[in-house]
Amino acid sequence: MVGERLLDIGPEVFYKEPCIPFCLLGFCMNSNHQNSNIKQRLDRVGLALNPKGWVKELLFRLAGGPRFHQCLQHPEMIASFPGGVTTSDISEHLNTLFFFAMDVKPRLIVELGTRGGESTRVFLAAALSGARVLSVDLDDCSGLELPHRERWNFVKADDIEFGLHGFAKWCAAASLKPEIDLLFIDTSHLYDHTKQEIQTWSPFLSSTGAMIFHDTNMGLGVYGRLDRSVDRYGWNNQRGVIRAVEEFLGTTYDERRFFTDVAKGYLVAHYPHSSGLTVLKKTGG
Repeated sequence: MVGERLLDIGPEVFYKEPCIPFCLLGFCMNSNHQNSNIKQRLDRVGLALNPKGWVKELLFRLAGGPRFHQCLQHPEMIASFPGGVTTSDISEHLNTLFFFAMDVKPRLIVELGTRGGESTRVFLAAALSGARVLSVDLDDCSGLELPHRERWNFVKADDIEFGLHGFAKWCAAASLKPEIDLLFIDTSHLYDHTKQEIQTWSPFLSSTGAMIFHDTNMGLGVYGRLDRSVDRYGWNNQRGVIRAVEEFLGTTYDERRFFTDVAKGYLVAHYPHSSGLTVLKKTGG
């Protein structure tokens, strides 16, 4: 019978994993030739035969390794998701978005692509001390029920057209400098469109600003989360977003892996899970 037990795999790390009663593992403890062969096999994969070590590691391996789950910690984030976070292709990146949004000490956050408003909620949580969030989308998302709507402006428009001909005017009307502290791009996922977005919007980035791109690792339309769940979303975009980022930075990346880099005056951080998230933050130098 397989039950559950609470495992301690290190300081302050506790979680439930499947537990195999020790009697089922007893054959490994017999001092005979069979046990010797088993020990050799276990040693080959780095397992040590001791009750406090190898049993935990064996159970850990049988469980498939660690599961990491998201937790909202900051009061503004908790208030932004009163019903909790719904699992989606971007849900595992929400804390990362909040971290980088707070890091740039924003005055103006621009979001290209709004959809259901998950990322919008994060940016509104980070828009403290009079900061503004401007969302641009082809679809009318103005009716979304969001917290802190006084911090939010929505424009229904083509983001390229608005960036070329409307953004500077909007900033003047709002008594804001046309400088973006955080630019978030989550739109068509197409190479040509993303390339145009970078060309159009990156000149507005402040000297210490950041650009964040979602869907930089769409693969074949199947993605995995850090909690080890898998989901189907989207389609094979032929590396559209990450190709545009690579061209902008003059380099190439393996978007299936975590990586960091410094290129063309940007600090680069990439998170491959949940369709991929790539951060480009100006070094300020």
